[in-house]
Amino acid sequence: MCPPLIAAIPTIISGGSAAAAGLSGAAATAASSAAVTSAWGTLATGVSTIASVGGTIMGAQAQNDMAEANARNAIQAQLINDQQINLQESQLQEKAAQEKLDNASASRQALARADMAAINSGGILNNDAIGQSIMRQGLVADTGISQNLDRQTAQLGMDRLSNKNKAQSRINSVSTASNTATGLQIAGDVARNYA
Repeated sequence: MCPPLIAAIPTIISGGSAAAAGLSGAAATAASSAAVTSAWGTLATGVSTIASVGGTIMGAQAQNDMAEANARNAIQAQLINDQQINLQESQLQEKAAQEKLDNASASRQALARADMAAINSGGILNNDAIGQSIMRQGLVADTGISQNLDRQTAQLGMDRLSNKNKAQSRINSVSTASNTATGLQIAGDVARNYA
């Protein structure tokens, strides 16, 4: 409690014990009234200060809660986007693997046809060069599939990095309350009410 309020408590309780101390009735009533008025003014200032400080603290807590909720939402959005990228990458890998299997099958069929053509035509000696050409074409096609997959995977890696940067930017867009600023505001509230 504030010192003027503490000093006025006996006067408030006794209803004018100053008269018993030898002061005249009117003087005692005036002193008692002044003490009570001073006490109520001090009490009002204290309540106002408590309300100001409480409002400052609640405002800082609300800012911190908003920043925390924003961070949670940003991270959740990043996780969802990363899951979509992971699914896309998995689908690209499956597609590339299937293309390589199809390419290998097509190469084997072409070799089988070349062998049959060589047997039917009697040109077995020439068949090795044809077989090597077919195998080379298959390997070139496989290399193209692998390079294409590598480029797409690298792009997905860049997309992941972009998602991470977007999430961090979103987190940074809502700041937490500064303890120093909150403390200074509380000190200002107290100083303003007791100035």
